Amino acid sequence: MSIHQAGVFSRKQAASLGAGLVLSGLMLSPVPGSAQIVNLNSAGSTATIDLGSSAGMNNWTVNGQNQLNQQWFWYRTDNGLAQPINTIGGLFYVANGNTLDAIYQNSQLSVEIIYTLIGGGINSGNADMTEQIMAVNHSGSVLNLNFYQYSNFNLLGAANDSVQIFGSSGDFNAVRQSNGSTAIQEAVANPNAFAAEAALSGQTLAEFSGTPALMLNNNLTAGPGNVTWAFQWTAALAANGGEFDLTKDKSLSIQVVPEPSTMAIIALGVGALGLARRRKLA
Repeated sequence: MSIHQAGVFSRKQAASLGAGLVLSGLMLSPVPGSAQIVNLNSAGSTATIDLGSSAGMNNWTVNGQNQLNQQWFWYRTDNGLAQPINTIGGLFYVANGNTLDAIYQNSQLSVEIIYTLIGGGINSGNADMTEQIMAVNHSGSVLNLNFYQYSNFNLLGAANDSVQIFGSSGDFNAVRQSNGSTAIQEAVANPNAFAAEAALSGQTLAEFSGTPALMLNNNLTAGPGNVTWAFQWTAALAANGGEFDLTKDKSLSIQVVPEPSTMAIIALGVGALGLARRRKLA
């Protein structure tokens, strides 16, 4: 269920929507600026998203192990510093099982994100996350938007990952971060990113907070280590309703490792087989 409107919500509209959501068993939060934490769950996978801070999506668990430190979105509309989208204010969201529809809005700009988590099944080691994003210009003049996605996954908790971004300047469409056979892959459905950046942890976040008019550097590989990656889109939004629409899909696949008790049983079995073979040869 989407809560996006053509314009900014009034308090009266929010109250009316909230009453309808209570009746339908869904959840609406009309409280901007505070910590709003949402948990998604689907077929052996969970995700946690803090809508009230730049922590953003900070947990994506598959097979009982979290694979994510932080994944969130930043923006700028001028030559100043990039800001996390939660600073837009006016937060409203609807959460229902494996889906989340969140919108931030002020008199100039609104950004809506719809998450859908699809688990691959208990103990499968697989999960998928789609994100649909829409930014709308509510001002009376053209809005030059720069929109960023920042991701810091820590596969298997080892801080020993490598990352590669695919595409070329103005046309980046995919990324793969891996640790052995465990990997997170993201495909950009539309539109492709204008710029991208792979780096070791800390570099890109420092650029967000310290580099006016930031353009990502198009470095396409990083690691092994605690790696991060980011995309940047640019769009000129027409006055009074100009839109920017973005669709992405992430697939997470982890190596399924037997539990210690299972490993012990396997080791005993192999040992017994070896002993029996030596006795036979004797």
